[in-house]
Amino acid sequence: MVFIKFGKVDKKIIPLLLGCIFCFFNRILNTYKETILFKHIVITNIFVAISKLFIIIPYIIYKIRSRNIRNNSEDIEKTNSLSVKLYHANIKSKIDKGKWLFIFLSALIFFFQFLIFIYTITMKTNYWVWDILFVLLLCYLIFKIQFYKHHYLSLIIIILTGLIIDLIFQNIQNDIKSNLVEVLLRFVREILLSLHEVVNKYIMERKYGSEYEICFFNGVINLILFMFFSLLNYYFFKLDDFAEYFNNFNTTELLVVLGVMVSQLGFYLFALITNKNFTPCHVFIIFVFGQLAFHLDFGSGAETIVIFASFIFILFMSLIFNEIIELNFCGLSENIKRNIIFRAESEDFNIESKILVDTIDDNYEIYLKESEDRESKEGGAIN
Repeated sequence: MVFIKFGKVDKKIIPLLLGCIFCFFNRILNTYKETILFKHIVITNIFVAISKLFIIIPYIIYKIRSRNIRNNSEDIEKTNSLSVKLYHANIKSKIDKGKWLFIFLSALIFFFQFLIFIYTITMKTNYWVWDILFVLLLCYLIFKIQFYKHHYLSLIIIILTGLIIDLIFQNIQNDIKSNLVEVLLRFVREILLSLHEVVNKYIMERKYGSEYEICFFNGVINLILFMFFSLLNYYFFKLDDFAEYFNNFNTTELLVVLGVMVSQLGFYLFALITNKNFTPCHVFIIFVFGQLAFHLDFGSGAETIVIFASFIFILFMSLIFNEIIELNFCGLSENIKRNIIFRAESEDFNIESKILVDTIDDNYEIYLKESEDRESKEGGAIN
Protein backbone atom coordinates (compact mmCIF):
# COMPACT_ATOMS: atom_id res chain seq x y z
CA MET A 1 0.00 0.00 0.00
CA VAL A 2 1.26 3.49 -0.95
CA PHE A 3 1.00 5.75 2.10
CA ILE A 4 1.83 9.05 0.33
CA LYS A 5 0.97 9.88 -3.25
CA PHE A 6 0.04 12.78 -5.49
CA GLY A 7 -3.64 13.56 -5.95
CA LYS A 8 -5.29 14.43 -9.22
CA VAL A 9 -3.05 16.87 -11.10
CA ASP A 10 -4.03 18.51 -14.39
CA LYS A 11 -3.20 21.64 -16.40
CA LYS A 12 -5.12 23.83 -13.93
CA ILE A 13 -2.18 23.53 -11.55
CA ILE A 14 0.06 25.52 -13.95
CA PRO A 15 -1.19 28.95 -12.73
CA LEU A 16 -0.50 27.83 -9.15
CA LEU A 17 3.10 26.93 -10.06
CA LEU A 18 3.55 30.22 -11.93
CA GLY A 19 2.14 32.09 -8.94
CA CYS A 20 4.73 30.36 -6.72
CA ILE A 21 7.54 31.40 -9.08
CA PHE A 22 6.45 35.05 -9.29
CA CYS A 23 5.89 35.25 -5.52
CA PHE A 24 9.32 33.72 -4.85
CA PHE A 25 10.97 36.16 -7.26
CA ASN A 26 9.17 39.07 -5.62
CA ARG A 27 10.36 38.01 -2.16
CA ILE A 28 13.93 37.62 -3.49
CA LEU A 29 13.79 41.24 -4.66
CA ASN A 30 12.67 42.25 -1.15
CA THR A 31 15.97 40.88 0.21
CA TYR A 32 18.10 42.79 -2.34
CA LYS A 33 20.29 45.17 -0.32
CA GLU A 34 21.45 47.39 -3.19
CA THR A 35 18.09 49.16 -3.47
CA ILE A 36 16.35 51.71 -1.26
CA LEU A 37 12.90 51.08 -2.78
CA PHE A 38 11.66 48.85 0.06
CA LYS A 39 12.54 51.51 2.61
CA HIS A 40 9.83 53.59 0.92
CA ILE A 41 6.75 51.45 1.49
CA VAL A 42 4.23 53.96 0.10
CA ILE A 43 6.17 54.40 -3.14
CA THR A 44 6.54 50.62 -3.44
CA ASN A 45 2.78 50.12 -3.23
CA ILE A 46 2.13 52.87 -5.79
CA PHE A 47 4.35 50.95 -8.23
CA VAL A 48 2.49 47.74 -7.34
CA ALA A 49 -0.86 49.42 -8.09
CA ILE A 50 0.47 50.77 -11.40
CA SER A 51 1.68 47.28 -12.39
CA LYS A 52 -1.89 45.93 -12.24
CA LEU A 53 -2.99 48.47 -14.86
CA PHE A 54 -0.96 46.60 -17.49
CA ILE A 55 -3.54 43.81 -17.33
CA ILE A 56 -5.68 46.12 -19.50
CA ILE A 57 -4.62 44.29 -22.70
CA PRO A 58 -5.85 40.80 -21.74
CA TYR A 59 -8.85 42.50 -20.08
CA ILE A 60 -9.84 44.14 -23.40
CA ILE A 61 -9.42 40.80 -25.21
CA TYR A 62 -11.61 39.15 -22.58
CA LYS A 63 -14.33 41.82 -23.00
CA ILE A 64 -14.32 41.43 -26.80
CA ARG A 65 -14.68 37.65 -26.53
CA SER A 66 -17.44 38.02 -23.94
CA ARG A 67 -19.30 40.43 -26.22
CA ASN A 68 -19.06 37.99 -29.14
CA ILE A 69 -20.42 35.17 -26.98
CA ARG A 70 -23.22 37.43 -25.75
CA ASN A 71 -24.14 38.42 -29.32
CA ASN A 72 -24.32 34.76 -30.32
CA SER A 73 -26.57 34.09 -27.35
CA GLU A 74 -28.83 36.97 -28.35
CA ASP A 75 -29.13 35.52 -31.86
CA ILE A 76 -30.24 32.23 -30.39
CA GLU A 77 -32.77 33.94 -28.11
CA LYS A 78 -34.43 36.02 -30.83
CA THR A 79 -37.43 33.73 -30.72
CA ASN A 80 -37.88 34.26 -26.96
CA SER A 81 -40.76 36.35 -25.75
CA LEU A 82 -40.30 39.94 -24.57
CA SER A 83 -41.01 38.94 -20.96
CA VAL A 84 -38.22 36.32 -21.02
CA LYS A 85 -35.75 38.86 -22.44
CA LEU A 86 -36.67 41.43 -19.80
CA TYR A 87 -36.29 38.82 -17.07
CA HIS A 88 -32.78 37.90 -18.28
CA ALA A 89 -31.82 41.58 -18.58
CA ASN A 90 -33.02 42.23 -15.02
CA ILE A 91 -31.04 39.30 -13.63
CA LYS A 92 -27.90 40.43 -15.50
CA SER A 93 -28.31 43.99 -14.19
CA LYS A 94 -28.51 42.76 -10.59
CA ILE A 95 -25.45 40.53 -11.05
CA ASP A 96 -23.40 43.35 -12.63
CA LYS A 97 -24.38 45.80 -9.89
CA GLY A 98 -23.36 43.36 -7.18
CA LYS A 99 -20.15 42.51 -9.00
CA TRP A 100 -18.86 46.09 -9.07
CA LEU A 101 -19.74 46.62 -5.43
CA PHE A 102 -17.74 43.55 -4.44
CA ILE A 103 -14.81 44.53 -6.70
CA PHE A 104 -14.70 47.90 -4.92
CA LEU A 105 -14.94 46.12 -1.55
CA SER A 106 -12.05 43.81 -2.52
CA ALA A 107 -9.85 46.77 -3.48
CA LEU A 108 -10.78 48.63 -0.29
CA ILE A 109 -9.88 45.61 1.88
CA PHE A 110 -6.52 45.38 0.09
CA PHE A 111 -5.82 49.06 0.82
CA PHE A 112 -6.71 48.86 4.51
CA GLN A 113 -4.50 45.82 5.07
CA PHE A 114 -1.67 47.90 3.58
CA LEU A 115 -2.28 50.69 6.12
CA ILE A 116 -2.08 48.17 8.95
CA PHE A 117 1.09 46.70 7.45
CA ILE A 118 2.77 50.12 7.54
CA TYR A 119 1.96 50.45 11.23
CA THR A 120 3.11 46.89 12.07
CA ILE A 121 6.00 46.48 9.66
CA THR A 122 8.52 45.83 12.46
CA MET A 123 6.67 42.71 13.70
CA LYS A 124 8.82 39.54 13.42
CA THR A 125 6.25 36.82 14.16
CA ASN A 126 5.08 34.66 11.24
CA TYR A 127 1.47 35.76 11.46
CA TRP A 128 0.80 34.54 7.90
CA VAL A 129 0.57 30.89 9.11
CA TRP A 130 -2.84 31.81 10.56
CA ASP A 131 -4.17 32.76 7.13
CA ILE A 132 -5.09 29.15 6.37
CA LEU A 133 -7.37 29.09 9.44
CA PHE A 134 -9.02 32.43 8.61
CA VAL A 135 -9.60 31.40 4.98
CA LEU A 136 -11.05 28.06 6.12
CA LEU A 137 -13.51 29.76 8.48
CA LEU A 138 -14.55 32.34 5.86
CA CYS A 139 -15.00 29.65 3.19
CA TYR A 140 -17.22 27.71 5.57
CA LEU A 141 -19.32 30.77 6.43
CA ILE A 142 -19.69 32.11 2.87
CA PHE A 143 -19.52 29.04 0.62
CA LYS A 144 -20.57 26.36 3.13
CA ILE A 145 -17.53 24.30 2.09
CA GLN A 146 -17.20 21.13 4.15
CA PHE A 147 -13.84 20.26 5.69
CA TYR A 148 -12.66 16.84 6.86
CA LYS A 149 -10.06 15.01 8.92
CA HIS A 150 -7.09 15.67 6.58
CA HIS A 151 -7.94 19.39 6.54
CA TYR A 152 -8.04 19.71 10.33
CA LEU A 153 -4.88 17.65 10.84
CA SER A 154 -2.80 19.65 8.35
CA LEU A 155 -4.27 22.93 9.65
CA ILE A 156 -3.28 22.14 13.25
CA ILE A 157 0.23 21.04 12.21
CA ILE A 158 0.77 24.18 10.09
CA ILE A 159 -0.20 26.55 12.92
CA LEU A 160 1.69 24.58 15.58
CA THR A 161 4.85 24.54 13.43
CA GLY A 162 4.67 28.32 12.98
CA LEU A 163 4.02 28.84 16.70
CA ILE A 164 6.91 26.60 17.76
CA ILE A 165 9.34 28.41 15.46
CA ASP A 166 8.23 31.81 16.74
CA LEU A 167 8.44 30.67 20.38
CA ILE A 168 11.89 29.11 19.95
CA PHE A 169 13.31 32.28 18.42
CA GLN A 170 11.23 34.50 20.77
CA ASN A 171 9.46 36.36 17.99
CA ILE A 172 6.10 36.23 19.77
CA GLN A 173 7.57 37.20 23.14
CA ASN A 174 9.40 40.20 21.69
CA ASP A 175 6.37 41.40 19.70
CA ILE A 176 4.09 41.22 22.75
CA LYS A 177 6.63 43.06 24.92
CA SER A 178 7.09 45.68 22.24
CA ASN A 179 3.43 46.51 21.53
CA LEU A 180 0.44 44.28 22.16
CA VAL A 181 -1.82 46.57 20.10
CA GLU A 182 0.38 46.04 17.05
CA VAL A 183 0.17 42.27 17.54
CA LEU A 184 -3.63 42.46 17.53
CA LEU A 185 -3.58 44.75 14.49
CA ARG A 186 -1.34 42.29 12.67
CA PHE A 187 -3.93 39.57 13.21
CA VAL A 188 -6.55 41.96 11.83
CA ARG A 189 -4.38 42.42 8.76
CA GLU A 190 -4.16 38.66 8.19
CA ILE A 191 -7.95 38.41 8.53
CA LEU A 192 -8.32 41.18 5.93
CA LEU A 193 -5.91 39.44 3.55
CA SER A 194 -7.87 36.20 3.94
CA LEU A 195 -11.15 38.05 3.41
CA HIS A 196 -9.67 39.63 0.28
CA GLU A 197 -9.06 36.18 -1.24
CA VAL A 198 -12.52 34.90 -0.28
CA VAL A 199 -14.26 38.01 -1.66
CA ASN A 200 -12.35 37.57 -4.93
CA LYS A 201 -13.56 33.97 -5.09
CA TYR A 202 -17.12 35.17 -4.46
CA ILE A 203 -16.84 37.70 -7.30
CA MET A 204 -15.62 35.08 -9.77
CA GLU A 205 -17.96 32.27 -8.70
CA ARG A 206 -21.20 34.04 -7.75
CA LYS A 207 -21.00 37.33 -9.67
CA TYR A 208 -19.30 35.95 -12.80
CA GLY A 209 -16.49 38.48 -12.66
CA SER A 210 -13.19 37.70 -14.34
CA GLU A 211 -9.73 37.65 -12.83
CA TYR A 212 -8.75 40.42 -15.28
CA GLU A 213 -11.53 42.72 -14.04
CA ILE A 214 -10.56 42.18 -10.42
CA CYS A 215 -6.85 42.75 -11.11
CA PHE A 216 -7.30 45.85 -13.28
CA PHE A 217 -9.83 47.65 -11.07
CA ASN A 218 -7.90 46.70 -7.94
CA GLY A 219 -4.99 48.57 -9.54
CA VAL A 220 -7.14 51.58 -10.53
CA ILE A 221 -8.87 51.94 -7.16
CA ASN A 222 -5.72 51.37 -5.12
CA LEU A 223 -3.69 53.78 -7.25
CA ILE A 224 -6.27 56.51 -6.52
CA LEU A 225 -6.28 55.65 -2.80
CA PHE A 226 -2.46 55.50 -2.61
CA MET A 227 -2.11 58.86 -4.37
CA PHE A 228 -4.58 60.42 -1.94
CA PHE A 229 -2.73 58.80 0.96
CA SER A 230 0.54 60.21 -0.44
CA LEU A 231 -0.85 63.73 -0.16
CA LEU A 232 -1.83 63.09 3.46
CA ASN A 233 1.61 61.58 4.02
CA TYR A 234 3.33 64.65 2.58
CA TYR A 235 1.46 67.12 4.79
CA PHE A 236 0.75 65.12 7.95
CA PHE A 237 2.14 61.59 8.42
CA LYS A 238 5.68 61.93 7.02
CA LEU A 239 5.89 58.12 6.66
CA ASP A 240 7.70 58.28 3.33
CA ASP A 241 10.02 60.78 1.66
CA PHE A 242 9.37 60.93 -2.09
CA ALA A 243 12.08 63.50 -2.69
CA GLU A 244 14.74 61.35 -1.04
CA TYR A 245 13.87 58.35 -3.20
CA PHE A 246 13.62 60.08 -6.57
CA ASN A 247 16.73 62.21 -5.95
CA ASN A 248 18.67 58.94 -5.59
CA PHE A 249 16.92 57.18 -8.47
CA ASN A 250 19.36 55.35 -10.77
CA THR A 251 19.59 52.38 -13.14
CA THR A 252 19.59 49.88 -10.27
CA GLU A 253 16.40 51.38 -8.85
CA LEU A 254 14.78 51.31 -12.29
CA LEU A 255 15.57 47.60 -12.72
CA VAL A 256 14.29 46.81 -9.23
CA VAL A 257 11.06 48.76 -9.88
CA LEU A 258 10.50 46.87 -13.14
CA GLY A 259 11.21 43.58 -11.34
CA VAL A 260 8.76 44.43 -8.57
CA MET A 261 6.05 45.44 -11.04
CA VAL A 262 6.42 42.29 -13.16
CA SER A 263 6.62 39.94 -10.17
CA GLN A 264 3.69 41.57 -8.34
CA LEU A 265 1.48 41.53 -11.42
CA GLY A 266 2.31 37.88 -12.13
CA PHE A 267 1.89 36.92 -8.48
CA TYR A 268 -1.48 38.66 -8.08
CA LEU A 269 -2.91 37.50 -11.43
CA PHE A 270 -1.92 33.85 -11.05
CA ALA A 271 -3.14 33.86 -7.45
CA LEU A 272 -6.52 35.00 -8.81
CA ILE A 273 -6.55 32.27 -11.46
CA THR A 274 -5.57 29.68 -8.83
CA ASN A 275 -8.38 30.96 -6.62
CA LYS A 276 -10.80 30.67 -9.55
CA ASN A 277 -9.69 27.15 -10.55
CA PHE A 278 -9.54 25.77 -7.01
CA THR A 279 -10.24 27.49 -3.67
CA PRO A 280 -8.87 30.47 -1.70
CA CYS A 281 -7.01 27.91 0.45
CA HIS A 282 -4.83 27.00 -2.56
CA VAL A 283 -3.48 30.57 -2.66
CA PHE A 284 -1.85 29.81 0.71
CA ILE A 285 0.55 27.47 -1.12
CA ILE A 286 1.80 30.42 -3.17
CA PHE A 287 2.38 32.53 -0.03
CA VAL A 288 4.28 29.73 1.72
CA PHE A 289 6.51 29.10 -1.29
CA GLY A 290 7.28 32.82 -1.50
CA GLN A 291 8.29 32.95 2.18
CA LEU A 292 11.10 30.48 1.48
CA ALA A 293 12.94 33.23 -0.39
CA PHE A 294 13.55 35.16 2.84
CA HIS A 295 15.60 32.28 4.30
CA LEU A 296 17.94 31.17 1.53
CA ASP A 297 21.09 32.50 3.16
CA PHE A 298 22.13 29.25 4.85
CA GLY A 299 25.54 30.73 5.70
CA SER A 300 23.93 33.06 8.23
CA GLY A 301 23.56 30.30 10.83
CA ALA A 302 21.51 27.40 12.16
CA GLU A 303 18.47 29.61 12.75
CA THR A 304 17.96 30.19 9.02
CA ILE A 305 18.34 26.47 8.25
CA VAL A 306 15.80 25.51 10.93
CA ILE A 307 13.29 28.11 9.73
CA PHE A 308 13.77 27.11 6.08
CA ALA A 309 13.23 23.42 6.93
CA SER A 310 10.13 24.33 8.96
CA PHE A 311 8.68 26.31 6.06
CA ILE A 312 9.31 23.36 3.72
CA PHE A 313 7.34 21.21 6.16
CA ILE A 314 4.53 23.81 6.26
CA LEU A 315 4.52 23.80 2.45
CA PHE A 316 4.21 19.99 2.49
CA MET A 317 1.27 20.17 4.92
CA SER A 318 -0.42 22.85 2.83
CA LEU A 319 -0.21 20.49 -0.17
CA ILE A 320 -1.93 17.84 1.97
CA PHE A 321 -4.58 20.35 3.08
CA ASN A 322 -5.36 21.15 -0.56
CA GLU A 323 -5.26 17.46 -1.63
CA ILE A 324 -2.35 17.85 -4.03
CA ILE A 325 -0.63 15.25 -1.85
CA GLU A 326 -2.70 12.47 -0.28
CA LEU A 327 -2.01 10.50 2.90
CA ASN A 328 -3.47 7.00 2.59
CA PHE A 329 -3.58 5.92 6.23
CA CYS A 330 -5.75 6.45 9.33
CA GLY A 331 -8.66 7.30 7.05
CA LEU A 332 -7.06 10.61 5.99
CA SER A 333 -7.87 10.04 2.31
CA GLU A 334 -11.42 8.84 2.88
CA ASN A 335 -13.02 12.23 2.34
CA ILE A 336 -10.76 13.83 -0.23
CA LYS A 337 -12.71 15.28 -3.15
CA ARG A 338 -11.68 12.55 -5.58
CA ASN A 339 -12.92 9.76 -3.32
CA ILE A 340 -16.18 11.58 -2.52
CA ILE A 341 -16.88 11.91 -6.26
CA PHE A 342 -15.98 8.24 -6.79
CA ARG A 343 -18.38 7.13 -4.05
CA ALA A 344 -21.15 9.31 -5.45
CA GLU A 345 -20.66 7.88 -8.94
CA SER A 346 -20.56 4.35 -7.51
CA GLU A 347 -23.81 4.95 -5.62
CA ASP A 348 -25.44 6.31 -8.78
CA PHE A 349 -24.23 3.25 -10.68
CA ASN A 350 -25.59 0.93 -8.00
CA ILE A 351 -28.95 2.71 -8.04
CA GLU A 352 -29.12 2.52 -11.83
CA SER A 353 -28.12 -1.16 -11.74
CA LYS A 354 -30.79 -1.91 -9.13
CA ILE A 355 -33.43 -0.13 -11.21
CA LEU A 356 -32.33 -2.07 -14.29
CA VAL A 357 -32.43 -5.39 -12.43
CA ASP A 358 -35.84 -4.60 -10.96
CA THR A 359 -37.13 -3.66 -14.41
CA ILE A 360 -35.82 -6.92 -15.91
CA ASP A 361 -37.37 -8.92 -13.07
CA ASP A 362 -40.71 -7.17 -13.50
CA ASN A 363 -40.65 -7.71 -17.26
CA TYR A 364 -39.73 -11.37 -16.77
CA GLU A 365 -42.60 -11.87 -14.33
CA ILE A 366 -44.99 -10.26 -16.82
CA TYR A 367 -43.62 -12.52 -19.57
CA LEU A 368 -44.12 -15.65 -17.42
CA LYS A 369 -47.65 -14.61 -16.52
CA GLU A 370 -48.52 -13.95 -20.17
CA SER A 371 -47.00 -17.31 -21.16
CA GLU A 372 -49.05 -19.12 -18.51
CA ASP A 373 -52.23 -17.37 -19.64
CA ARG A 374 -51.51 -18.21 -23.28
CA GLU A 375 -50.84 -21.88 -22.47
CA SER A 376 -53.99 -22.01 -20.39
CA LYS A 377 -56.08 -20.64 -23.27
CA GLU A 378 -54.46 -22.98 -25.80
CA GLY A 379 -55.10 -25.98 -23.48
CA GLY A 380 -58.78 -25.00 -23.10
CA ALA A 381 -59.18 -24.76 -26.87
CA ILE A 382 -57.74 -28.25 -27.42
CA ASN A 383 -60.03 -29.81 -24.82
